[in-house]
Amino acid sequence: MADDRELLERIQALADAMAEGPALPRSKMEPIVTEGYARALELDAECLRIERRIDELTEDTAAGREVARGELSQLLRHLHETSRQSAELRALLAPLRKVVSRAA
Repeated sequence: MADDRELLERIQALADAMAEGPALPRSKMEPIVTEGYARALELDAECLRIERRIDELTEDTAAGREVARGELSQLLRHLHETSRQSAELRALLAPLRKVVSRAA
């Protein structure tokens, strides 16, 4: 989480710098944008893992097997938070990606 915070701060600083004046060189922007999208993909993969586990628990419950108390609600909270983080990250990155793409 601390790494995510630091990454978000670097992305936000880049966005702020762009808002204040001419765009930074592509060589300065591209690594941060790439790292941001790599993290967004990691978050998306985590969402898929959580969704698979939720499916397993649902199948277990439907089959009458016992499921650890609170696991489903914990997974749902984690899924919601992870999805929110991915969406927030992608929203910050979208305008930067456009600038990097135009500079290519």
